[in-house]
Amino acid sequence: MTAAAVAQAASQPAASIVSQLSRSRSVFLTGAAGTGKTTLLKEVVPQLRVLDRSMGVCATTGMAASLIGGVTLHSWAGLRPATTAALVGGTSASELVSLFPPRARERLSSARFLVLDEISMLNAALLDGIDRVCRLLRRQPNTPLGGLVVLFCGDFVQLPPVSGQGMFSGTYAFRAAVWPALFADQGVLLRVNFRQGADSRFLGLLHRMRRAELSQDDVQMLNSRVGRSTPADVVTLFSKNEQAHEHNAERLDQLKTPAVEYYAVDDYKQLDKEQGVALLAAVTAAQLVVTLRVGAVVVLLSNQYFHVHQLCAGSRGVVVGFHVAYDATLRREERLPVVEFARSSARGSTRVNILRQNFEAASVQGKGVVAAAVRRQVPLQLGWGLSIHKAQGLTLDRVALSLCSVFTFAMVYVAFSRVRHLEDIFLLSFDASLVRACPEALAFHDSLRPLIL
Repeated sequence: MTAAAVAQAASQPAASIVSQLSRSRSVFLTGAAGTGKTTLLKEVVPQLRVLDRSMGVCATTGMAASLIGGVTLHSWAGLRPATTAALVGGTSASELVSLFPPRARERLSSARFLVLDEISMLNAALLDGIDRVCRLLRRQPNTPLGGLVVLFCGDFVQLPPVSGQGMFSGTYAFRAAVWPALFADQGVLLRVNFRQGADSRFLGLLHRMRRAELSQDDVQMLNSRVGRSTPADVVTLFSKNEQAHEHNAERLDQLKTPAVEYYAVDDYKQLDKEQGVALLAAVTAAQLVVTLRVGAVVVLLSNQYFHVHQLCAGSRGVVVGFHVAYDATLRREERLPVVEFARSSARGSTRVNILRQNFEAASVQGKGVVAAAVRRQVPLQLGWGLSIHKAQGLTLDRVALSLCSVFTFAMVYVAFSRVRHLEDIFLLSFDASLVRACPEALAFHDSLRPLIL
């Protein structure tokens, strides 16, 4: 099928984006929460696959990747901990390439297109590092990303990139050296809100919250809603992972089924135990001890089930039983979880026998990789409570919000904008002083020139 035929099969916005990309012009797609960015990506991706079967479909978080049928950028590009750590050192591009797995090098070399969602959480250092590697792998040293055509999607007024321990600054991707060469000062701006469009009062509140311009009436109304009775089946969003873990442990204890514990097997390499445990806790999602019961809600932490089951990090499911499998590292059999993951209504659900896997961690000091460790653990964590960072990009039916420990820009806005109606929010706490917007991100968004497609 030709590019023209592909574009004709799509809706007008999707067709315009496909047409732009097919002419080797990268596109930045943006808009406030609820404007249909992810929905539009879901329409664009199948059209692009007709033109490029080896394209990358990625997001910066596992949950966002699962929404568009993709994987995390780290998985697709082969960004193992040692690789990402080396990106900020003085490692040359040629030396850096050798750290990428062969299959990742092949993907980076052969893909014509890369779709990347939740771009706001990608930092500039990583984007510039990928640019360096792509220019070398694709043998186009003077072309941005070596000629890889990208569709970046996201809202910089939402959550900013998180600084890694000893790795990256939290600098926005639009500050990357390669950004102007890709997009100049243009972007496709989506303006119609679909998620909250039926609730004009809530939509107005979100608009003011987005810019940290709440009125006194807004604050009074929100304070009056704190403490409503919270239904047991809602997802609770927390500012910090530690708070979500505590909530999940409480919910797990409420189940009456027998508990099964999984202790991590750690290899600290050249580090002592204290250093190794600290590095693994800071860099990997795998926990030292995972306790599960039948009926536990869980989140997948791995992409290893993507090719067979189309499940990636961030997929949510329920433990429905256990199976017995031999682990070569442990040199024994053990009972491992069976998890049922929900799919779209047309495809029902998928049951997966979960196995342990290795999680790697690395950190740098100066110009070289100086620390590494490996943890072998089941790739699951409990999922009744989630951090706000993991929920960005999701649409939820109802949420309970614990906002007392908000620590960065836009966290309150992102948490509120996950649902369709104000009545779907159950506030456990609220502090108007925590509603903040990043001036740099707002200035960037306000300065964007709409790209006419």
